[in-house]
Amino acid sequence: MTMLTMNDNQDGFSRTFWQQEARRIHWQRAFRQVVAVTERGPRCRWFPDGTTNLCFNALDRHLDRRGDRCAIIHRDYQGRTHRLTYRQLWQQVNALSSLMIQWGIKPGDRVTIAQPMTPQAAVAMLACARIGAVHVVVYSAMTSDALAQRIAACQPVLLLHHGDPRGRGILPHIPPSSATMRVVDTASAEFAQHLALHQGQITPCVWLDSDQPSHILFTSGTTGTPKGIVRDTGGYAVALLASLHHLFKLGEDEICFTSADVGWVTGHSYGVYAPLLAGLTTVMCEASPVNSPGQSWWQMIDELGITRVLTIAGAIRLARQQGAPRASLGSLRTLYLAGEPLDDATERWVKTHLAVKCENHYWQTESGWPLLAGEGSALNAVFTRGVDIVHPGTYQPCADGVAGLLLVKDTLGPGAMLTLWDGDEAHDRQYWVKISGRWHYLTHDCAVRQDGRIAVRGRMDEVINVGGKRVATAEIENALTDLEGIVEVVATRMPHHLLGEMVALYVVTEDLDACQLAMLKHHIRETLTARCGRHVLPRRIHFRHSLPKTFSGKIVRRRLSV
Repeated sequence: MTMLTMNDNQDGFSRTFWQQEARRIHWQRAFRQVVAVTERGPRCRWFPDGTTNLCFNALDRHLDRRGDRCAIIHRDYQGRTHRLTYRQLWQQVNALSSLMIQWGIKPGDRVTIAQPMTPQAAVAMLACARIGAVHVVVYSAMTSDALAQRIAACQPVLLLHHGDPRGRGILPHIPPSSATMRVVDTASAEFAQHLALHQGQITPCVWLDSDQPSHILFTSGTTGTPKGIVRDTGGYAVALLASLHHLFKLGEDEICFTSADVGWVTGHSYGVYAPLLAGLTTVMCEASPVNSPGQSWWQMIDELGITRVLTIAGAIRLARQQGAPRASLGSLRTLYLAGEPLDDATERWVKTHLAVKCENHYWQTESGWPLLAGEGSALNAVFTRGVDIVHPGTYQPCADGVAGLLLVKDTLGPGAMLTLWDGDEAHDRQYWVKISGRWHYLTHDCAVRQDGRIAVRGRMDEVINVGGKRVATAEIENALTDLEGIVEVVATRMPHHLLGEMVALYVVTEDLDACQLAMLKHHIRETLTARCGRHVLPRRIHFRHSLPKTFSGKIVRRRLSV
């Protein structure tokens, strides 16, 4: 493959900037250039020819100065708290690395990790990184079909799962060991006995080329078949540390809580790797009723002295239903929201009742870290990225105030996906388009530019086409969140024989009687007509006591049907 050196600022990124940021990590062998791109394609290699190791950067290099500092605070599913120092975490990672080598795991082998949100999940990830194996972390309570699909896609040689439910309810079916895949239950006495034999072992790090894969992370599959996102090693470490310094602006005394499971990109990047790469303390909180968003989170912040929280707007909407915090949030410096569009009502509630700075981030599994950031729904590109909003299909620029497809120019930067596990061709075809001689990344998200800033409305496939008029579901939902009596609202599409599609609403209300519900329905119709136009008048309005959600509060839209 022919590679070309990228000139300074060719892609909106400064090569000099990233060369300086790369000094934040340890390189066993120095890189020769910052970035190279394929001659006829959009794929990039960051810091080629340099060698490094994620586990060394997250653990070994901290031992002298931070060995006794708390690396992980674990809030288990019963609400109990456990702590692990950097030295203790390093010892556990070395033991598991030694055991995995005994099992025959080699650099480049895939290891599927299906663990609850415990330090054991982080240990497994770091052990893979230490010996050069490619970890494939999945949500430990996903369905049997979804797990089987991911195993079939990446062909792992090892599956690490945890057979103890730990409050997770129904667990997926775990296949038995086979000639090609060893299956290990990390909750079993047999595993504990094998691991004990390796305690005290020190496993040397395998130094990987910067552009070698560190992990595969599957997308959620909400828009079709899940895709295996392949991430590199050196670029990922550099990007995460740069984001902590320049975007999150973290100090050296931070205790960070990221609510997402390690099977999702937010938990992967900022629940495990970023805090440990920076030598900070991260909080891993297991999903359970006693750890659900709201008062239990505020009490946890107070008790543990948490300084930064990264979660989703849906979790804060759940918390709103429990009223103002009944605990001190004096340690909390910033609340970061990501994963879905931020509605105005949630932002106001945070400012009023949490009295803490609230930042909104937009990113994807594919990007690995934020693409846009700002306050409220008005966002700017991170680190001088170039972005466009265009008409889908024609790729012509949209005027200010007109919703269209959000594009990122030239490259996603270091730390983003290398390619797809099923091949380069699929990566190039599904995510990239060449416009006027420049490559543009297709986010497949709907956005609008207003006053020089960008508001993300949601997925392009979450845009409802009513008789040729397009409206984002997020725009509809945001128009209604201020109405008295509405706790939460979700807009979906439903088929119509003349208009093609019409709007259907699912509305969670306060405790209202029949007369009040009828009045609220009238107000909903009036508000949507005034704010969005008559074409958005809903065909159906369904009142519900609750909506199907993940543990962290994200609505599972596929379980809503008309």
